Amino acid sequence: MIRVTVEIFPGGYGENRRTIGLMHIANLSDLARRSDYKIDIAESANPLAGTETSARTVYLRDHDRNQSVWRLLAAALAAADK
Repeated sequence: MIRVTVEIFPGGYGENRRTIGLMHIANLSDLARRSDYKIDIAESANPLAGTETSARTVYLRDHDRNQSVWRLLAAALAAADK
């Protein structure tokens, strides 16, 4: 499983940091070369964007694992936007 954590550091100071987003990416295909993934996404409320706290699950199908982790993350984000 891959875990992505998004944190904000108000004013650049670590003592005020807080997590504003989480993503868990789990391979469902026993690490096959072309794999399916379950993606769990959670996001904190954002008053500036007018969004509320949210959590959802999406699926990414038939992803070629023979790529960079950044390609997987980009594909996961694209799946989340659909």
